[in-house]
Amino acid sequence: MRRPVILAGSPRIQDLFLKDTRSLFDETGGNTGNLAFRYGLASHTRDVLFGTWDEPVASLRARADVLLLPLANQLGAHTDLGHQADRIEAFGLPVVGIGLGAQATSADVDVTLTAGTERWLRTMIAHAPSDYPNVGVRGAYTQAQIARFGLGDKVVVTGCPSNFINMHDDVAKQLTEGYAAVPQHVAVTAGIPYIPKLRTLEHQLAQLATDTGGAYIVQHGLEMLHLARNEFDHLTPQLLETCRDYIRPELDLVEFRSWCRRHAHAFFDVPGWMDFLKRFDFVVGTRFHGAMLALQVGVPAGVIAHDSRTYEMCTTMGVPVRYDAEVTGPLTPESLIELFAFDADDFLTKRRALHEVYAQILQDAQIDTVDPLKLMF
Repeated sequence: MRRPVILAGSPRIQDLFLKDTRSLFDETGGNTGNLAFRYGLASHTRDVLFGTWDEPVASLRARADVLLLPLANQLGAHTDLGHQADRIEAFGLPVVGIGLGAQATSADVDVTLTAGTERWLRTMIAHAPSDYPNVGVRGAYTQAQIARFGLGDKVVVTGCPSNFINMHDDVAKQLTEGYAAVPQHVAVTAGIPYIPKLRTLEHQLAQLATDTGGAYIVQHGLEMLHLARNEFDHLTPQLLETCRDYIRPELDLVEFRSWCRRHAHAFFDVPGWMDFLKRFDFVVGTRFHGAMLALQVGVPAGVIAHDSRTYEMCTTMGVPVRYDAEVTGPLTPESLIELFAFDADDFLTKRRALHEVYAQILQDAQIDTVDPLKLMF
């Protein structure tokens, strides 16, 4: 078997309580949701190692035989991954990538790649460890976009590794029961204060967390992490006002700080995050991974998508989803049940099919997986 090294950093941040928020932000890759798919991939792989893109070539080659890349929405005009293409060539090792997504405003729009990102994609695929596909993508849209570059048969749809953190079918029964009841306590997966069309929606989500004694869980944006860690003095008055106006505009700044202390949370440890979510009856918001972690512990969740990347992941994996334009009425505990219908059969059918492909791509690369992944279904 090949010795894999994950080039993304460990999902288990050491001594996080000693670290400043900027350091934690950087270690998560700018979004705590990244820890979810890193954790999933790492937990499925036996004797996995961790490395960085800037590790000396000789050092990494001495430790590992294959590069294992937990991927996200790298395909789009917003990235230029030429440096990573250079590093893959320098390492000279086989590559497996899981969870790659294309980012566009909608699934009706083709993505545009920078020259560096297109070269990265081609370089990654050229370093396949076998004659079989070595890149797992988030869904059919991403696969179709890659096909535009003549590489469609080099990738397969796996969804996200976070879909397999809990490898037991009985979670679907828990979810079915949960979706049938009006939630009493709701946790929100919070957005960022810079998307004008979502401003009213974020108001409603924050109010929903308030009214139900719930949680407002942030994932992205350094300023949002500061709010959740009671670090208001790290924000300029203007930035603090921007956050207040986007989240709870009816509160003054003193009241807003108090609200954040009571409701805002950030997590840098996936098991602890998942355990916290078990306190709630429903999780809803614009962040996919916050919702997926809830589903993994049997807590109903709904995702409000505003672009192709989130919607694609949800439909691929059977996660209840609505586009933001579909959420027209006030968000209440009762409306959550109406908006987000859960189909257990669809969820399980999709998860089993995706799992088979996911396990196969690792097997084809001769990467040793933990027994539950082999025996999941």
